[in-house]
Amino acid sequence: MSRRTQMKGSLLIEMLVACALISLFLPFLVSALARLQERHLLAQTYQDQHEVKAAIDAHFQAQWTRLVPANCAMDESLFLTIQSGESPPVRLASRKVSSGSDWIKGTDYGLCRGAVTVSSNPFETNLSCHWKVGDRTNFSSCESSFPGQVVSVSSHKSKIELTDDLAIGQSGMIESQDGFYWYLSPGKEGSDAFWRTPEESGNSLELLNGIERLSIFPLLDEDDNGLVDSLDTRYGPFALKKLRGLWVEYQYRLSNCKSDRQESFTQEYHSMRGDDWHYLPPCQGVGNQIIVLKEM
Repeated sequence: MSRRTQMKGSLLIEMLVACALISLFLPFLVSALARLQERHLLAQTYQDQHEVKAAIDAHFQAQWTRLVPANCAMDESLFLTIQSGESPPVRLASRKVSSGSDWIKGTDYGLCRGAVTVSSNPFETNLSCHWKVGDRTNFSSCESSFPGQVVSVSSHKSKIELTDDLAIGQSGMIESQDGFYWYLSPGKEGSDAFWRTPEESGNSLELLNGIERLSIFPLLDEDDNGLVDSLDTRYGPFALKKLRGLWVEYQYRLSNCKSDRQESFTQEYHSMRGDDWHYLPPCQGVGNQIIVLKEM
């Protein structure tokens, strides 16, 4: 009987020791698991940030790589306009354009584009395009360039009329011309978003949500040798003849950001415009890229 009592007492002591050890190490275990979860969430957030930045870069490329027509002899009357959101254009009077960002007005040359030989004027092409009757087009060869207009469209072909019969007999490129304004304005989810509005008429389109700030700078070839000579920080119209590319800076925010960091550290980005952008990673980030418009 006494032996059983001793065994029970020994088991009770072991249980008490085990409970004491668990109570001693449990807070450390819980804390370690919490830190592990925080690191996992942080890593996931940075992965999301990388994917969002790549998507933004690809989107800007898709929108702006065709701001220069595909011809050899550039028309000196063609311009691209970059302006501050503090001076929005009349066309965007009904929109709330972000005053702390830039807007750009340009023409998307060649959303529809193909090689043709002009055998008559007007002439027909079997290009499958988005254009409709009345839309502007441009035919260009290395000798000359001629504006035109779509005069009829069917399911199999389009008829285009150029402003000059001198194009007859020439081979070159026919391309569409769609003028747009690109800018930041509150999106459908409430935060700022990247928008596009047709230059003359048509509905505005929200392209990308979460873009909080945008600056755009022309990369210019001043001496026509095919190389970039300067990055211009001024606002105004810029001749396409001199334009080789765009330097784009942007600030963005992740939606549903997966981060539970106890402390946030403000980061600073110095823009080429001379402004300091303040943002809180990892839920906010800053990116920049070069949009190549015309190579040598």
